[in-house]
Amino acid sequence: MSAVRRAPTTLAALSPYIHPVDRLAHNLLDRVRRYIVVTLVFTASMTALVLLLDLMSLRYGGTTTAVLVPAGVLGLVQYVRISGFSMPDLRTATRRRGEVAATVVITTAAWWLAQWQAPLGIGWALPCSMVIGAYLPVVSGWWRWPLAVASGLAVGLSGYGVEQLSGQPSGAASEAWVLVLALLVPFVLFCNVLQVWLWSMVRQLDSARRVAGELAVAEERLRFAAELHDIQGHHLQAIALKGELAARLIGHDDEAARVQATEVGELARTALKETRAVVHGYRRSSLSTEIGNAVDILRAAGINATVRGSATEVPPPLQPLFGILVREGTTNILRHSAAAECSLTVEVDAGRVRVELTNDGVEERDTEPGSGLQGLRERFAVVGGSVRTHREPGGFHLVGEAGIP
Repeated sequence: MSAVRRAPTTLAALSPYIHPVDRLAHNLLDRVRRYIVVTLVFTASMTALVLLLDLMSLRYGGTTTAVLVPAGVLGLVQYVRISGFSMPDLRTATRRRGEVAATVVITTAAWWLAQWQAPLGIGWALPCSMVIGAYLPVVSGWWRWPLAVASGLAVGLSGYGVEQLSGQPSGAASEAWVLVLALLVPFVLFCNVLQVWLWSMVRQLDSARRVAGELAVAEERLRFAAELHDIQGHHLQAIALKGELAARLIGHDDEAARVQATEVGELARTALKETRAVVHGYRRSSLSTEIGNAVDILRAAGINATVRGSATEVPPPLQPLFGILVREGTTNILRHSAAAECSLTVEVDAGRVRVELTNDGVEERDTEPGSGLQGLRERFAVVGGSVRTHREPGGFHLVGEAGIP
């Protein structure tokens, strides 16, 4: 059985990059979470501005204002909070019993009070409508849409009824606003459903990424275990048989027993050698494989990666060394930059090999060199090579050079 094994080509070969990719995916989840929260807060802030303008333009009594302001603040805060109930893991808050119903009652009462005092204070219908629209995504099934329309009509018609009872109706304008308010709850529901869908898709993608990574690791473990079984099983079985034969020959044919014992030792050394070859091949892949892995992972992170030169021209003794350079450089790009473009150049000329990684995502800050780069310099120094880094406006360069042995 040949001891030469191909380098792993599954996602497990990308194990040095798993941590940066996990962090990128986690950052995406955080960015979407921040986007949704900021959107909700911005909507609540704009509504607060409308209510403030309403308070400034219409002359409510001091007692009425003292009731409306806390009710409006409560409704807008609860709008943001209740919107998170339909998006698991968006926020850590949990729903309390009766919380939504109490908020709807308080904000609806504030809306009726505003209509009683000033029929044109339509803005105070917004908090209760937004709270209802924020809660309805929790309701599963198609019938939440008819429920949203019915809720909107209830808000609009109840305000219209209070206005008529107040004895100071505003005429056709109020009737037109009933239709607008009837559509407000479905509109809020539609906006929140879009956000729920976005959050759900991002969470599903993140979950699928984790499952794919776990399956890839399991697949690679099975492959590696199968290779070890093929080698160790054959040799250990032969060693066991020859050991039993040697034990039987002792005292009957000592010379033959000695030969069998010698062969047992030789088989053990062969098994050890082939096992080391498998592990060696598992841990060390070619420069072409490392470059391919780096390009795949950079493009998956949204970085445009280009390669110049041929990795096959690099002599085999130097391929693992430059493979480590490519791996470390790619990891640093993922961890410490905001690159959009990355280029990798391989040059073999005049008895020397030169590999350069360049990216445009350099951060303008002073940092101490990491242990990874220091380790690279020490490895290259062993073969008489060197590793250099330098910055320029909008670019960072990592260069490794070594002579061909």
